[in-house]
Amino acid sequence: MLLAASESALGPTLAVIIGIGMLAQWLAWRTQVPSIILLLVAGLLLGPVFGVVDPDAFLGGTLFPVVSLSVALILFEGGLDLPPRELRSTGTVVRRLITVGAVITFFVGIWGAEQLFDISRGAAAVLAAVLVVTGPTVVGPLLRFVRPNGRTGPMLRAEGILIDPIGATAALVAFEVALTEDTGEALSTILGVVGLTLVAGIGIGFLVAYVLDQAMRRFLIPDHLGNPIALAFVIVAFVVSNQVQEEAGLLTVTVMGIWLARRDSAAVRSLLEFNESIRTLLISALFILLAARIETDQLQDVALPSLAFLALLVLVARPLSVIASTIRTSLTWRERVFLMSMAPRGIVAAAVSAIFALRLEEEEVRGAEVIVPVVFLIIIGTIVVYGFLAGPIARRLDLAEAHANGVLIVGAHAVARGLATALRDLEVKTMLVDTDPYNVTRSVALGLPARRMSVLTEEASHDLDLRGIGRILALTSNDEVNALATSRFSRQFGRRETFQLAPNEERRNGALPEELLGRIVGIDGIDYATIDERARQGWRVRSATATPSIDAMTEGGLFMPMARVFEGQLSFICHNDPVPTQGMVIGLAAPSVQKELDGENVVEK
Repeated sequence: MLLAASESALGPTLAVIIGIGMLAQWLAWRTQVPSIILLLVAGLLLGPVFGVVDPDAFLGGTLFPVVSLSVALILFEGGLDLPPRELRSTGTVVRRLITVGAVITFFVGIWGAEQLFDISRGAAAVLAAVLVVTGPTVVGPLLRFVRPNGRTGPMLRAEGILIDPIGATAALVAFEVALTEDTGEALSTILGVVGLTLVAGIGIGFLVAYVLDQAMRRFLIPDHLGNPIALAFVIVAFVVSNQVQEEAGLLTVTVMGIWLARRDSAAVRSLLEFNESIRTLLISALFILLAARIETDQLQDVALPSLAFLALLVLVARPLSVIASTIRTSLTWRERVFLMSMAPRGIVAAAVSAIFALRLEEEEVRGAEVIVPVVFLIIIGTIVVYGFLAGPIARRLDLAEAHANGVLIVGAHAVARGLATALRDLEVKTMLVDTDPYNVTRSVALGLPARRMSVLTEEASHDLDLRGIGRILALTSNDEVNALATSRFSRQFGRRETFQLAPNEERRNGALPEELLGRIVGIDGIDYATIDERARQGWRVRSATATPSIDAMTEGGLFMPMARVFEGQLSFICHNDPVPTQGMVIGLAAPSVQKELDGENVVEK
């Protein structure tokens, strides 16, 4: 190995892992490929192919404790990102997936392992229990890539978070039972492990979360220490729970996150944003370490049986689990099929399998040595299968779109309606949102999708049909609402795709902080007062082919470009952008040039 051979190489090794991980994340964003696939490829290149990184030499005996702590932080962030409303709306299906579905996967896994590998029933049970888990380390990145609409995304996210502690506990139970010969003793072992896990995991989780919650409510923790102290609470709670009962820590941190998610406060939102950044770093590093640790010689003997085992899990276990978990629910057949097409395994399976396989080998349990290589191959296989198929399946089922090219327009006044109509005529999807019933009624009369609601409510992001919507444009008369709307949806669309009108002159001079604003629409920055005044003077929204005449009209103050559609792709024209020279340009046109633009077959609102 080139790195991790000495203490002096620790810094370079860490720099390589983090640097390559972030490069893979960026390339995934640019190329629209699932990030975890590129991370696995990077890990394989750094580890077994070129021998640049050796995770065991890099971290030594601390490798699995570091992995466990990292997973704990990721699970805490996942629980924190599960609002109570989302849990309630998906509760029945999720409860069944993590109970009935997990049991089905477990028994199908045991049968398959015994048929395909030279393995004892005890080792097969541990292998099957480990592969029950999916996990936010893999489900989260895939959901961000696919962006399914409706209920399936929240269901899969909740399943991935809640199944991890269940799978880890099941693996512990299977391990204990594998070493027990007496049936009565095995039953008491199961009851004892499960009971203590529930008591320690839920009890400590609620207690620590309550203390942290009260400390934040009473402002006993200063803002600059809020995030680090919260992370300290998570780590301490995780370690204490594991000391009380092995593998109970994962349940503890999940409970903590869900409890704190009840509070929609600035402190919790800040903690969530902070943890999201940490999560990205941890997932990148963990997948590279996981892939770099693979020994190709170890995988050769189990490669073919593992492919058959992968097919069994993907084509039999997952469909049966979903069918049993969705009986007598309101899910459509499309939603059920998509749930069947998403069950990748991740970091928790790798970490737990390595720990229990080593112990089973020490006890000379037959087949224990195949657990780790099989789990690694299943992890890689499920990531590749679901990573490449989930997106096309979701789009084929009309649950997602390849390119979210549409726009959510906040405000449904005359100019907003005109813009939405022009975009519709160019086959760009729009959704108008306004609190004024007149504006909404006028929009619906024009055949435009519109909803009467405040975009700032918690329900907005859940209740709106955002299929094909990939950006937001805030056009209201209220500068604060525009800023808050773009800020709220920046987590969903990304700051690059949040646009708004310029604040009025007073707020531009410091009353409204610039960091709260989205990207300002208009070459010179258009504010509401300007579009309202122009609308009263007879200016109307027009679209026309980008030609020198459009440039001349803009220079002469007769046309205000706002957007461009080129090769079917929408882009907004922002502050200091040049006048487009290609595609269709949409903007506000003065009365004196409207007939000329209408002559170019442009449709008015």
